[in-house]
Amino acid sequence: MPMKLTNIILLLVVVTLCSAFSMRIFQGLDEMMGDQYWVVDTTQGDHGWYAMGLLPHVKKVPKDIVKAANTDPNVKEKYVIYAQSGDFAGNSVYGICFGIPLIMYLIWFAFILGFPDRVDPYLLPRRIFTLAAITICSILVNLFLMRIAADFARDPMARIANVAGNHASLLFHNAGIWFAILFSALGTHNHNAQESAAPDSRNWQTQANEKFSWMFTLLAAVTVLEVVLVKNKLALPDAAVDYSVWIIWVVIFMRMYGFSPKYWMKRGRGIAIMVVGTLLTLPVFYLLERATGTLGAGFASPILTKALGAENSNIGLSLMVSIYLIFWMEFATAIRMNGPAKSAAVEKH
Repeated sequence: MPMKLTNIILLLVVVTLCSAFSMRIFQGLDEMMGDQYWVVDTTQGDHGWYAMGLLPHVKKVPKDIVKAANTDPNVKEKYVIYAQSGDFAGNSVYGICFGIPLIMYLIWFAFILGFPDRVDPYLLPRRIFTLAAITICSILVNLFLMRIAADFARDPMARIANVAGNHASLLFHNAGIWFAILFSALGTHNHNAQESAAPDSRNWQTQANEKFSWMFTLLAAVTVLEVVLVKNKLALPDAAVDYSVWIIWVVIFMRMYGFSPKYWMKRGRGIAIMVVGTLLTLPVFYLLERATGTLGAGFASPILTKALGAENSNIGLSLMVSIYLIFWMEFATAIRMNGPAKSAAVEKH
């Protein structure tokens, strides 16, 4: 049964507010830096004390001082830049950076907690424990990633996050998604004393050939699409980030809607939610950028135009589209509107 409209609206509002609050934390980190760099404080050693040495000692130094020292051939001791304003919140491509926490919170609330209409009091303690474990794992993983980034950022003017896909905020939320899927697959939030027996694999009827055929067909399609987008400067020049999200979309799409067109045609409602939701999201962030002047949409962007040139004003479009296709596809599943239409289900009987 599809979720009630009031619950649909409640779920969307809650995950949106949580995402906005989460992004606000990262924006606060950027505001703390202001017009300064966080540089590695080598006077206190290489490893740092915070979180068991996962983060180095850092200090804030004005950008003009850092740039002057790092560009002066007579200065032997160069600053190692750890981060600067923009590395965490990704305001110039806010529409992209906002999409990842949206997906993360949707998975956490709808698929793990069962919010808003399937919160089981018996399983709730286990599910809250699962979310706590996911959060801790996500933070630890990202401390490791930031530690590695600091170690490799040896170029004097290097930034940890110089493209949208590598913002620290995206790293945290991507790890949250990954661990949520892993914990769900392990069944850590649903286990009880009456476990059902595993199915006998000898009775499975393989459909591998058809699945692989259509999976590679979709992968080929998104590969061509990504090449076209990159050639027309509608995606990041380094296509790896964009392309990886399109690959994730293919995998999730086949899991949600089936592995061939004969299944997709019966799930028009869910696919319509995915497409229409994405098409409505793009103008929302476009208008948000025009209203704020600081939160970039990631496409048709005056902020990107100013920073990277007019030819790069749309380089975030590919990521915007792929991320929000995933979000609205997951949302259609969360509100239980991704299945076959009622008429198709009746025909089956």
